Amino acid sequence: RYLLSSKSDVDKAALAVQKAVEYRKTNDSWLRAAREEHTVAPDDAAIAEYIKVGRHKRTTDGNLVFIVRLGISRPSDAASAFTHEQLLKRQAFLTEQNYWICDRYSRETGKLSRVVSIIDMTGVSLSSGHTDRRFFKILGENSHNSEFLHPQLLAKMVIYNPPGIFKVMFSLAKLFVSQRTIEKVAVCTGGGGGLKKIKTAEKCPVAGSLFAQDSLPSFLGGDCTCAESGLQGCVANFSNAQRTQIPLPSNHAQRLSERKSAK
Repeated sequence: RYLLSSKSDVDKAALAVQKAVEYRKTNDSWLRAAREEHTVAPDDAAIAEYIKVGRHKRTTDGNLVFIVRLGISRPSDAASAFTHEQLLKRQAFLTEQNYWICDRYSRETGKLSRVVSIIDMTGVSLSSGHTDRRFFKILGENSHNSEFLHPQLLAKMVIYNPPGIFKVMFSLAKLFVSQRTIEKVAVCTGGGGGLKKIKTAEKCPVAGSLFAQDSLPSFLGGDCTCAESGLQGCVANFSNAQRTQIPLPSNHAQRLSERKSAK
């Protein structure tokens, strides 16, 4: 992975490895647990009340799928309820966990396994706090750290159902997110020259080439509901039927008060 990312420049690869070793040593107290698939990230349960993300099966060519249901999430409220460090740790933990899952799969199969990240933007709007710079800073910092921590991890980032403000959001993302990440973005608009909602996987050429219709979650135009696994939904055990922004947690005001008191 390191040699591929450095284009076979051994010295450059070695420096990245050294940087990764130092980072993991410094953050060993909370990051080591991410080597196991079913361990929980720091503050995961609390942050999951605001941001719905999770792994969901694999692509037809064996890559791990990680889905962010951005449209129904509340990133701005999360950035108010938690510190930058708390949110970054959770994001870093999940990325590290995906890295080790892919590492094990690669060793078992002899084929390099990566992550296909799907960002579902159905419901994203300016008024819902989806353009909060605090959240983009967290994503950006994590993407830059991943360049030396998780080389060759991201195969593709698929943007599903981008809203009318997508160009504004993408311009904002470019200010924070690494160039390598930006280069792997593919946008699915639903076809027809406009921002039409995607009804089936075939309407998104990228998704159609990576997923079978029965393995793609129903909220992305597929047929999967994960009911056979006893789950309420395909991501974060949350209903696939949810299309609007989730309500604030009942203790949100208390969290804001505690953060204010801690400053």
